[in-house]
Amino acid sequence: MEKVRVAMIGCGGFQRYRLNNLLKVPEAEVVALVDTSPDQIRLAQEQHPKTASAPTFSDHNAMLAEVKPDAVMIATPHTQHVTQILDSLHAGSHVCCEKPLVTSVAHAHEVIAARDKAGKVGMVSYQRHFQAEFRFIREKINSGEAGPVQFIAALQGQNWLRATKGAWRQVHSLSGGGQLNDSGSHLIDIILWTTGLSAASVSAYGDSFGTEVDINSALALRGKNNELATFSVVGNGIGWHEDVTIFCEELIFYVRDNKLTFVDRKDNRFEAKLSGSSTPDQNYIDAILGRKPCESPFECGLEVIRLTEAAWQSMEQNGAAVAVTA
Repeated sequence: MEKVRVAMIGCGGFQRYRLNNLLKVPEAEVVALVDTSPDQIRLAQEQHPKTASAPTFSDHNAMLAEVKPDAVMIATPHTQHVTQILDSLHAGSHVCCEKPLVTSVAHAHEVIAARDKAGKVGMVSYQRHFQAEFRFIREKINSGEAGPVQFIAALQGQNWLRATKGAWRQVHSLSGGGQLNDSGSHLIDIILWTTGLSAASVSAYGDSFGTEVDINSALALRGKNNELATFSVVGNGIGWHEDVTIFCEELIFYVRDNKLTFVDRKDNRFEAKLSGSSTPDQNYIDAILGRKPCESPFECGLEVIRLTEAAWQSMEQNGAAVAVTA
């Protein structure tokens, strides 16, 4: 295979950003655009003239039947993902889906089983897996140099409540959840992926600010190896702020403003010299061509929704601890 023929399911703002990255991959060819809104398709074509000759569709199944793409990239309202993933896999396409992969643990298991049966690449687009600072921390932890993980404090805040007002993200039937399952999905994923943490139980409180979905969330959890962690996801913030601290036995990692500092037990402080970041789009195509393993497989989406679903259950029970089940 010299070219991977890719169809875009969803042509909204973030998919248009993804197109910018995908079109930089020489082996990728965009062969179809799908969206229920002609305006979104038009904007995609205007922003990316290379896609102007690709056929357009309002229905993904019609596209799958007519175009028969090698692969699809999905960026649509969250509750639509599961059907679009399953339909694409059944049609013989590899799948890369924007986060969150799905909105329930049951659906995560369903798409993983379908991927395995189809023998296709199944990827969730967690771009932080390809950022140098998080790859550096993961390598230090996996090698044993950092020692066992002991405590994690992760905070994310943004103006999500006001920015998504009136949009589908605050409609539960379309989003499946609020900020915790949207931008917060990135935060949860990168902590789990970087540290290897597997949550055993979680206690959570949330505030919806009168909307259908969670806006602010406070999570406290214990890992299966007795690690402790807190996740603070603030959707009623101002601007954007994120702060991650990972305490290990031998090293402490601080991620602030996309800069990584780490400290050893002798209190020596180091600014990490980082390079080599990539994109999920490049990895997706490389994985399809057999050049590299998929570095953000569907299993990452499963781990995120396992913790998220348990946190929602805890919120409904006024913060009672809930076991994070398989």
